[in-house]
Amino acid sequence: MRSLYNKILALCLKKQSEKVLYFISFIESSVFPIPIVFLMIPVQLVKRHRAMIIGFLVTVTSVLGGALGYYLGYFFYDTIGAKVISLYGYQESFLEFTNLITTEMEFWLVFFYAFTPFPYKLLTIGSGFVQFNFWIFIVGSFISRAIRFLTISFLIWKFGESIKNFIEKYLNILTLLTAILLILIFIFVKYYF
Repeated sequence: MRSLYNKILALCLKKQSEKVLYFISFIESSVFPIPIVFLMIPVQLVKRHRAMIIGFLVTVTSVLGGALGYYLGYFFYDTIGAKVISLYGYQESFLEFTNLITTEMEFWLVFFYAFTPFPYKLLTIGSGFVQFNFWIFIVGSFISRAIRFLTISFLIWKFGESIKNFIEKYLNILTLLTAILLILIFIFVKYYF
């Protein structure tokens, strides 16, 4: 995995790095093993003046890839989706996720899991498998992924190299804490206003 990661990082310096990033962002949402954020950061550091644009386009391609994962779960779970889940050893996580699902909470489940370090491909394939409303899935994914990727993009644009190590070291913890904070705000607004 580290070797693959290093090869991809070497591509960041090449002219086509953004196109490669967007392609990987698309396939990461349903089949590719490396989280896109770790590939996005080096490209943004090299092209810091475009960090926000890159973050937005990664969001769009990630959600488009999520739509592919959704359809793999919806139409092709038995033939393709189950193989992807099995390939990465996510069978237990997949069962836990699909058992959590209720239609009243579709948006919030998608929003939460698309934001956290939870593998996005599990969310995309699982949402299709349990037949979430497609448009709720897309909107929840887009809002959540945009917050995640554009926050990182802003930090890279604003602070550059100095923030890179901090983000890479604490990304999972920061993401989880932010997701919990957003849920608490939602609960507070829902029950007190």
